Amino acid sequence: MKYIQITSEKDNDIPYLISIHKIPEISHFISISEENYFHYVTTTKNVFYFKVYKNDDLVGAVHCELFDKMLCMSILVIPIFQKRGIGTAILYDIQNGVLPLTYTHIKVSIDKFNSSSLRLFKKMDFTKISEEEGLIDFIWSV
Repeated sequence: MKYIQITSEKDNDIPYLISIHKIPEISHFISISEENYFHYVTTTKNVFYFKVYKNDDLVGAVHCELFDKMLCMSILVIPIFQKRGIGTAILYDIQNGVLPLTYTHIKVSIDKFNSSSLRLFKKMDFTKISEEEGLIDFIWSV
């Protein structure tokens, strides 16, 4: 996998990524503000958005926020590439330090109805730490 950080609101892939975020099965679990989201991820300290490529195909994205040494993140796999091990490969890479970020823990919050993500994070040795208001929090330590 290849990870390219979006650093400008003029990135050519942003319109496509916004269209992916509008797909109901994506927007139900990952909601963004179309007007402000990419401004936020390109101008806010310790916030990062990486496009994920497999070969020459844009297959997903990763949103990351660093708080001290805690990486809070979400993974987006573009629907036509789902169920092909892309999410597992992305998470494996992140656990193995492929992103140019320094962290000792990874935290995710998963909607309790997002069964695919719940299976993924359990499979990748994340530990459930809490559940409230329909979200289940998991953590993984380096």
